[in-house]
Amino acid sequence: MHHKPLDKAGIIVAVLCALHCLLVPVVLPTLALMGLSFLGFELFERIILSISLLIGGIAIVLGIRHHQSPWPLVLLTLGGVLYFNKDFFGHGWEPLLIVFGAAFLVIAHTLNLHLCRAKNRKPCEQVEEAITAAEHPTT
Repeated sequence: MHHKPLDKAGIIVAVLCALHCLLVPVVLPTLALMGLSFLGFELFERIILSISLLIGGIAIVLGIRHHQSPWPLVLLTLGGVLYFNKDFFGHGWEPLLIVFGAAFLVIAHTLNLHLCRAKNRKPCEQVEEAITAAEHPTT
C-alpha cells in the first residue's frame, strides 16, 4: 500500500474539515431548510475527524517505515488534539484552534511526503516495493 495517495487524501480532508467547521455556524440555518442540519451536529464532525485521523495515521505509519522520523506522527497527533478540543477554551478561540489543528494535519502529511522523498531520493513507490520484496522474498 502506498502512502502518497493517503497523504494527499489526508490533506484534502483536513482542509475540507476546517472549512466545514468554520462555515457551518454561518450556513446552519440554510442547511436546516435543505434538510442537511445533520452536517452541523458535533457527532458528525467527530466521525469525519476520526476518519481523517485514521487515514492520516495509516499514511504516516507507512511513511515512517521509509524515513524513520516521528515528527509527522507528532504533528498529526497535535492537530487531532486541537481539533477534538476546539471548544475547550470557549467559542472565541474555536476558529483559531480549528485553523491550527488543520494546519498541523496538513503539515504532518506534507512533511511525511517530503521526508520520504528527501531520505530515499527516489519515488516512495519504489522504496515500498523494495521493502515489500525484502519482507516477502520469493523462493
